[in-house]
Amino acid sequence: MEHIIIDEAPVVPLFYDEVTRFKHKYVIGLKNNAMNMVLLKEVKLDFSIVEQP
Repeated sequence: MEHIIIDEAPVVPLFYDEVTRFKHKYVIGLKNNAMNMVLLKEVKLDFSIVEQP
């Protein structure tokens, strides 16, 4: 019985997507979301963090 169930079971490939984002120190508010979309509505630039040469 178990053999029949395993043979007739549908196969669903499961995977996950891995995203790597690089950002500068002065970029604030950049968040990840489930669809990997870049939402810039809350992103701000704070150049006071950057060291001046």
